[in-house]
Amino acid sequence: EEEGAIGNNDVWCPPFFLLLPTLKDESTGVVIRKMKCFPLNKETYNSLSDEEKQSVIFGFVDPNSTTGTPSSTTTLAVGWTLRNLVAYLSLSLGLGGSDAKFLSLRLPFLRRVDSSESCSSDDDMNNSYMDVADEFDKNDEGVGNSLLLDIAIPLVSDYKWNNDDETNDDIYTSYRCVGWELNKKNKAGPRSIDLRPLVSPSHLARQANDLNLRLMKWRALPNLDVQRLSQLKVVLLGAGTLGCSVARTLLGWGVRKITFVDSGRVSYSNPVRQSLFGIDDCKEGGKYKAVAAAESLVAIAGPDVQSEGVVLTIPMPGHSFGGGKDGEAETAAVKKDVETLHKLIDESDVAFLLTDTRESRWLPTVMALATDTPLINAALGLDSWLVMRHGASSSALASCGQSQRLGCYFCNDIVAPENSTRDRTLDQQCTVTRPGLAPIAASMATELCVAMFHHALGNCAPP
Repeated sequence: EEEGAIGNNDVWCPPFFLLLPTLKDESTGVVIRKMKCFPLNKETYNSLSDEEKQSVIFGFVDPNSTTGTPSSTTTLAVGWTLRNLVAYLSLSLGLGGSDAKFLSLRLPFLRRVDSSESCSSDDDMNNSYMDVADEFDKNDEGVGNSLLLDIAIPLVSDYKWNNDDETNDDIYTSYRCVGWELNKKNKAGPRSIDLRPLVSPSHLARQANDLNLRLMKWRALPNLDVQRLSQLKVVLLGAGTLGCSVARTLLGWGVRKITFVDSGRVSYSNPVRQSLFGIDDCKEGGKYKAVAAAESLVAIAGPDVQSEGVVLTIPMPGHSFGGGKDGEAETAAVKKDVETLHKLIDESDVAFLLTDTRESRWLPTVMALATDTPLINAALGLDSWLVMRHGASSSALASCGQSQRLGCYFCNDIVAPENSTRDRTLDQQCTVTRPGLAPIAASMATELCVAMFHHALGNCAPP
């Protein structure tokens, strides 16, 4: 029910319109009424005389196009807008049960016409349709391909929905509106679909990554539980070389909930070895590694990834605290860090121990055993690496009917961990390792984690 004019300087072809064809005297050939075009609405239709209602043509701009000629015997499809127009005439204008003529107006293109080109009179407007009636035989691939149709308009009752699914009334089912279905009120009505995710880069990235996993599951790994992996809550203790590599590999397996724990800042020596950092992260003293890694992970895989960075110092044996002038505040901060660390490990499905020093691994190891949280440990040497899964508690093993308990990182130690950085040279304080070992160790640790969660006994699985 659009008007023919949008503004003072623009005219346009309405998607639906009424067309009164030229009326001539049969004996003399004198034109009694020139062709007229009106916008389609109830008021305009009711203003027509009975004779005009008998001869009026209901027109619509057909979105379909064709290269066939009007004389071609090939059946030409009609656009979906005809179905809406027929329904409107039956439900709104009350023309159900009658026969009517319809013009499928097929234009090679639609364009806006400015004031200099617009019709200056009714005659010009009427003449714009003359090639439909008088030049239909021209193969101009424009309005010459338009169609004139005779259609029996369905009754209103034909559009009513029948709740009986066993109906075999072919006449009834043939007139159901396409794209409409019963809503919550049991009435036929439109439904909307949000298509924005289909053009969202993050959604497309998620689909592309999931496609790789689905192809793996299709034939190579039919037992792959993609849904389970996507719901895992993982905490990475350490956001350095190993932490960055493990996080990237977890993304490849579809893991979407990753928390980083680290107290260090990004330095200029980090970006070449740690894949989640760039030079900008090193400026002004450097961003906290945990925060920068979490932000980078979201930037890589999109907002669908739930990544968080927690700035926290893991209390370590051999590293004293609380002895200075701010001893009480320092002690309170350490207690808070212990509580936060315990909560993070307890609420996670699996923890990765990826810190630099040996003593920093002791407290998380104890906490993981106390909370029965699976723990994957990875460590690097100059030309060697270690990847291991810590064993479950005795109570957890008993509940699974298992008796063989795995060890942990400290099981073979005969002395307690101590400060491994005191009185050491710089190369002894830092993790100096061959650059190619960290990705290997990180990949092995991630694959071990995925294999564990696909075992029937999970963390209680035997070695």
